[in-house]
Amino acid sequence: MQIISLDDFLESTGFGNLIFDDFWDLGNATSLSKENNGEQLEFSRGPLLYALVGFLKPKRILEFGTGGGYSTLCMAKALNDFKIDGKIFTIDRVGNNEKIPRFYKLPSDDEAHENNISNKEIWKSIVPHELIDKIIPIQGYSGIVMGTKNFDDIDFCYVDGVHSYEGTKHDFFSFLKNAPNSFSVLFDDYIARDFYGVKEFIDKEVAPNFKLQLIKTDTNKDLEKFSKIKHDYGMVFLNHQSTFSPMKNYDKKKIDDFLKKYRINDHRIRSIRYNLEKKIPFLNKIKFKFWK
Repeated sequence: MQIISLDDFLESTGFGNLIFDDFWDLGNATSLSKENNGEQLEFSRGPLLYALVGFLKPKRILEFGTGGGYSTLCMAKALNDFKIDGKIFTIDRVGNNEKIPRFYKLPSDDEAHENNISNKEIWKSIVPHELIDKIIPIQGYSGIVMGTKNFDDIDFCYVDGVHSYEGTKHDFFSFLKNAPNSFSVLFDDYIARDFYGVKEFIDKEVAPNFKLQLIKTDTNKDLEKFSKIKHDYGMVFLNHQSTFSPMKNYDKKKIDDFLKKYRINDHRIRSIRYNLEKKIPFLNKIKFKFWK
């Protein structure tokens, strides 16, 4: 796998002189963490996604893991700035209208604060409706959503959902089964870390079949300081241009069997737990290995 710095990658896409001011405002409103005193540990993913969308000019984007919407809004900003007639389908277990505790700082705020508020409310206060119109939020676990909806002709996929080995595998292969012969994927959080399986999955099941780039996005070592672990952290970019199906290197039956099993668990276990946690909040503090 080729390793490249964020600056060099941005330069290669024609975005070497990108100004970051707008991304700070978007990040403060959508991706702060109270656990680390409001520091943005993954700020660089915003400019990177903006540059990728501006460079690739995808018409249909699939995102696993909306979160607060930092990545989503940065991609929507690129669609709008470069007049790309595209849409972003973004999947998250939390509904876009659902009020949950969030730690955020709007441009009008003197400091960050915590409040029960929805993505929709925050988005409306920081970006014009033209950006929001580019986004189609889909509420639900990815195993349920991908088992019931078809997403054809996706040009670009951003994988930032469940960070377990199985979760990353499900999201990638759910996309890959319906992907066109030419497409691009960006994986977030390539790191050896407890309870994360993104790196292991990429190393075992993606790298042997695709040419990849590891983009070093922890430019100031902020995440390394926070985790107190030296790491080779970054985001992995896959740009596949071919006349052949991307599934040709995989056993279709094994993939289908895996997806079926994973989706059953999303239906029977994970989604039930989430609904229970909303009714009985203290369950969120209890970890049961079989239904993470």
